[in-house]
Amino acid sequence: MKYYPLRQFQCGYLLEIPILFVLMVAILSVLLPILPLWGQKIAIANAAVPILFFLFYMIVVPDWSPSDTGRLKWPLNWLVFMLVAIPIMGGVGLIIFGK
Repeated sequence: MKYYPLRQFQCGYLLEIPILFVLMVAILSVLLPILPLWGQKIAIANAAVPILFFLFYMIVVPDWSPSDTGRLKWPLNWLVFMLVAIPIMGGVGLIIFGK
């Protein structure tokens, strides 16, 4: 029986997140010009939730990977997530509550 290294089985690991992100951005780029201003604000707020989930899933969740050399360990992974999530939430808040 031929032996396959573990790294080969993980070649598509976390690939679904960038695909879903690109799909969401493509849908938003079509919908936003059509919607009225209040609809645009709701769509942007609703899009921020999956973006934060994607970032959480990419930065914090993967405690194990085939090669642990590039992974951030706790608490650094939470710090990086917060440093990315706070400006996103602030930008969405400015878009929603700004004039």
